[in-house]
Amino acid sequence: MKKVYLIRHALPAFPGGSKMCIGITDIPIGQQGMEQAKSMAAALPPVTAVYSSPLRRAIQTAQAIGQPVRILSGLREMYAGEWDGLTFAQIRQRYPELYAARGLDQTLPLPGAEDEEAALVRFRIDMEKAATEAPGDLAIVAHGGIIAKFLQQLTGTWRKPDYTEVLTLFWKDGTFELKESVSL
Repeated sequence: MKKVYLIRHALPAFPGGSKMCIGITDIPIGQQGMEQAKSMAAALPPVTAVYSSPLRRAIQTAQAIGQPVRILSGLREMYAGEWDGLTFAQIRQRYPELYAARGLDQTLPLPGAEDEEAALVRFRIDMEKAATEAPGDLAIVAHGGIIAKFLQQLTGTWRKPDYTEVLTLFWKDGTFELKESVSL
């Protein structure tokens, strides 16, 4: 049995300081995010391998662990369609009804977004690939939206993890099981 530490990337450096729907919009982490990543890495148990989404915010978070990082494209965030790259103020102005509805139910689909089930399939394939090839316990750095969908499939509950939150999973006989979640 291996432990898989599934980690949401650190706080991004939102352009202009306004939070936005970033999906696959590729922005780096900022100074606060760098501090979060360092704290997470210092508290993370030893791992034999580190994997990351190809997006900069995930790669930079993974690099803080201090080991070579293997990029797996299936670990990227879901494409947020017409909302990708917009600030939440812009979204509220352009899509007022859907914005209000998503305030109550974040699982509602976004216009033009990547199919969530297809995204979950590619994510799970690369999660399994990493867990299978790593020689021991491993870290995987990915994104809040896709992790939330993965957790929903695993536990039946949709929950987006905090920045640098570490979810400890067990990988045994081709199956993932959630052990615990810790915000570092």
